Amino acid sequence: MTNLLNARLFDGKTSAARDVTVEIFDRYIAVYHSDGKETNLSLTEILLCEKPNPGKPLRLRNKTDNGLRLVFDDNAAKQAVTNALPSLSVAEGSTHARFGLTLGITGFSILVVLLIWLGLPVVVNMLVAIYPKSQEIELGRSVREQVVALFGEDDGDTGKLTCAPGDRGQKAIDAIFDRFKATGALSYHYETTIIRSDIENALSLPGGQVLVFSGLLKNMNSPDALAGVMAHEIGHNEKHHSLNKLFSGAALSQLARLITGGAQVPVGFLLEQSYSRGMETEADQFAINLMRAASINTNDTAALFKRLSSESRYAKYSKILPEIFSSHPEMEHRIAQFGNANITGNLDIAAANWRALRNACDDEGPD
Repeated sequence: MTNLLNARLFDGKTSAARDVTVEIFDRYIAVYHSDGKETNLSLTEILLCEKPNPGKPLRLRNKTDNGLRLVFDDNAAKQAVTNALPSLSVAEGSTHARFGLTLGITGFSILVVLLIWLGLPVVVNMLVAIYPKSQEIELGRSVREQVVALFGEDDGDTGKLTCAPGDRGQKAIDAIFDRFKATGALSYHYETTIIRSDIENALSLPGGQVLVFSGLLKNMNSPDALAGVMAHEIGHNEKHHSLNKLFSGAALSQLARLITGGAQVPVGFLLEQSYSRGMETEADQFAINLMRAASINTNDTAALFKRLSSESRYAKYSKILPEIFSSHPEMEHRIAQFGNANITGNLDIAAANWRALRNACDDEGPD
């Protein structure tokens, strides 16, 4: 048994971290929460996310990755964990996350026949329709880690690439999603991750993952504008656009590996292909309908789109990062749609909560 160690716990359901204390026993790790609750993690089910690296946090996860992370930042705590668990394995998928849908070789043979007979678009739609939701959620979380690793910027202190919004900031996020959930239009439990980066963008990943870059948050004047961005990304997710691009963009050889299980997540295929105009239009219409049902005006969203569409500060990312603010020929029409929606109503979010969310990645942390 070790002494009490300080750690941060990410539960895999939200982007917020919780400060916890930890004891390591012969067969399990005891995690003590500030509210008095205790969580026990079996040592047979725990892996290192990556090899211990001086100056970097030490992270543990479950073998069946559900997004949970137990993070040790203090050097003494890291050394204590290393000493107490010298034979702890490193996750094989820590560099290239893996997922599988086991349909077997027969399933792939049928897929090839269908591709020849019906054509790629029809088969892609069929695959999206039958893809298990549990696998989609796991896929989204796996790709999220890769996107964070690709685009997150080290804060120079703790090495964190994402930002915890704190209690106040989380309340602002929850208020937006509570309004959306009340409409009955959401079929996923959405998780929001704030990536520390000057990029002014947001992304939707399969299974209810919404990624917001801190550069975009800092450019927003109101939570209503953020709600519009969220609604657009939710639209991509609810319409399965990410899965569609994933399957249609992968080569047949890659699809074979996906269908037969144990494949590497092809994050490149997912990111390298921007959404089609039809998908953008569909996501926009979903967002406007969702905001109308939730009684959130779209004027601030239109103003944000207009301001950011005229900027090209991040053109170097245009080939690998789908942009919600792309200045393609239909952008003016998209802005007009949001501006002319004539939706009344505002989000009732405390100014302190909104300020905490916008400032989540500031050096001094959220207000």
